[in-house]
Amino acid sequence: MTMARLPIVTGLALLALIHVTMSISVQEFFPEIKNNLTMIKWSHATNNKAKLDAALESSEVMMIEADVVFGYQILSNGSTSTVPTAVMAHPPDNTSNLILSDFLQTVKNHNKANKTKKGVKLDFKSKDAFSNSVSIIAGTDSFNAPLWVNADILKGPVDATNDPMPVDPVDFLTKANQNFAAIKPVLSIGWTTRYVPPVGNATTTGNYTTQQVKEMLKLVNETANTNLPITYPVRACYAANSMETMKSLLADTPAKNNATLTVWSADDDKVDTDKLSELIKAIGVEKVYIDVPKSILDKLDVSSAFIANSSVFVVFASMIVALVTAKLV
Repeated sequence: MTMARLPIVTGLALLALIHVTMSISVQEFFPEIKNNLTMIKWSHATNNKAKLDAALESSEVMMIEADVVFGYQILSNGSTSTVPTAVMAHPPDNTSNLILSDFLQTVKNHNKANKTKKGVKLDFKSKDAFSNSVSIIAGTDSFNAPLWVNADILKGPVDATNDPMPVDPVDFLTKANQNFAAIKPVLSIGWTTRYVPPVGNATTTGNYTTQQVKEMLKLVNETANTNLPITYPVRACYAANSMETMKSLLADTPAKNNATLTVWSADDDKVDTDKLSELIKAIGVEKVYIDVPKSILDKLDVSSAFIANSSVFVVFASMIVALVTAKLV
């Protein structure tokens, strides 16, 4: 190859790298966390205008979580629309004064006008809710903030029963791949769970099984084969008992998906916080989001968990660019 073509090839390699990394990650959007994902703060069930306004005004909330169903909008005059659409609500409710398109536009407008910016996690509760949201989400290429699309796509611990699944895994992954390549949201894909309260003061004994992890990895590696980033939402009480399966889940997800865990918990779950702390330390706070009640969060000890040194990643990225360029040359 002539020297004249070298700048062109190098430029193409850099453009390819930029294209791969063009989405806004949580780490990029919130540099103050210094790659410690456990520092992200969440709002929950932000499913009406009042709750959304409160989350936007909060100095603590960083990621706004809201549920999406296929239902009906409550209009300003108090009547209910007769035309179904994607609305912000949690089953069994299927009405809301906030529709998905207005939710996203409100957050977008807030981020343009305020220093305290917010990301969004959309939790889809049915196949219809997701199908009727795809075109709305695909139109958010200028949303300019972290955007997650979440669904439980497999049955998980303990003997969870959803037949059929509220969100079909193949449908969810296929439509995400076909429609979201430009905006690159995070795919948040998890398992349904059934909580079995332990007796007395004992902590929960269930766990994520090797088979459940294999089923998820098969979907990711074969059915999805996606370039989108992935986070796996896992219930704290069961994740705490699943050190090896959680490690293999992340290790066996392709590197291109930059896989993370999102550890969540219901208010009344009994969690072995010592075990959960060890899990987070073993995986690293740069790979684990924590979305649990304060009563659990206060008992966690992740002070010695590894935090990735940003300079290491700068060097690594430079090496990748050099290697790609050399190969092209």
